[in-house]
Amino acid sequence: MQLRRKTTLLFTTLSSVVLLFSFTFIYLLSEDYTSRDFFARLQEKADFIAQKYFEKDELSKQLYDEIMEKNSLSLPEAHEIILNVKDLKSVTDSLHKVLPANLVEKLLTGHKVEFRYQGNQACGIYYPDNQGTFVILIFAEDKIGIQKQQHLLKLLFLIFLGSLVFIYFLGIFYAQKIFSPIGHILKNVKAINVHNLSQRLKTPEGKDELSDLSWTLNQMLDRLDHAFDLQKTFISNASHELKNPLTAIIGETEIILSKERSVDEYIQSLGKITSEAERLEVLTKNLLSLAQADFDFARLEPTPVRLDELLWETIDYFEKSRFGGRLKVHVGTLPVDPAKLTIPGNGNLLKSALINLIDNACKFSGLNPVDLTLSAEEGLVSLVISDKGIGIPTKELEDIFQPFFRATNAVGFKGSGIGLSLTKKIIDWHGGTLKVISSEGKGTRFEIFFEM
Repeated sequence: MQLRRKTTLLFTTLSSVVLLFSFTFIYLLSEDYTSRDFFARLQEKADFIAQKYFEKDELSKQLYDEIMEKNSLSLPEAHEIILNVKDLKSVTDSLHKVLPANLVEKLLTGHKVEFRYQGNQACGIYYPDNQGTFVILIFAEDKIGIQKQQHLLKLLFLIFLGSLVFIYFLGIFYAQKIFSPIGHILKNVKAINVHNLSQRLKTPEGKDELSDLSWTLNQMLDRLDHAFDLQKTFISNASHELKNPLTAIIGETEIILSKERSVDEYIQSLGKITSEAERLEVLTKNLLSLAQADFDFARLEPTPVRLDELLWETIDYFEKSRFGGRLKVHVGTLPVDPAKLTIPGNGNLLKSALINLIDNACKFSGLNPVDLTLSAEEGLVSLVISDKGIGIPTKELEDIFQPFFRATNAVGFKGSGIGLSLTKKIIDWHGGTLKVISSEGKGTRFEIFFEM
């Protein structure tokens, strides 16, 4: 079922419930008012009856005639019962036949009572007079009131049915009005494919959910467009990196087989082929490592790793390499408690990440020194690797952690564009944060932060 139809039905249902409760309340209020009004008229009739029988000798003829005229007009269909309280037991027994015990007691103590008897409304009054004390009961059926209530019920029912129809079509109109922009958005989204990812949705004016939806979808399209560009770059770079050693191997093989060679020439050619094959092997391993990184990380069991010891192990590794003597170490304030420099993780992976960053810093900074700074503050350990090398173009900074991406000014340097991607994955898996600050021609600064 379409969302607009669901909305219409929900709107109609809720409105119907509200109307039903409102009409029921109106009907009950009207019924209560009609009943109270009729009880008031019964009391008035009881007063007329008392004056008719017991006040004739005390009223002037003119006043008595007026009372009789009013009595004839007031509830002429009413039935009356007059009981003399002189015989209290007989009166009490008679009243118990039509009244509950509590009302009998109330009536005989001088209060007016209202009750219902055999479908009639009734009223009783206690009337003391110089001729004696009497109880007057008046019974009548409010036929006009019942007819009015029945008429009101029919009218409310018809209004309810008419309102349902009106509300349903009103719901359809408003649902169409509300969901029309969403339909427009869906139509535009369906029209976007791999060939026109640069197309964007028009964002409605205002700060409502629809504008947020359009903005969010545009952000998603930006990411998809960027991802497709990166994918194209990945494929292009991967193809290029794989093609170079294969071309070299095939070319060298064709040359060496073109004619008979000396043993030295064969050895030299086989050496070139071996070198390119090893390069191809390293590249293939890097590709597999990158593809399996997430899976392998999920299987690893964290162990305690001291960051200061890890740094010195990494420095020792470089001191024995061709970059020996290039690293300048700076140690800031460190906590006395070793636990504050320890994180759960995998030492080999973290060491690999540091090697990648330091190796890049040394490779891209010529003979300039590379600075390493380790420091700790309350709840935070930072490791900074900075160089004065070629730097990274500003517009390419956001892409350097993508697989196979290489900055435009790094073409003349050996590399596959995989190291930084793996490094980012390793740091993220350890709950750390990796930031980069760079300026082309001035150098690059990588900052690693671990919350303790």
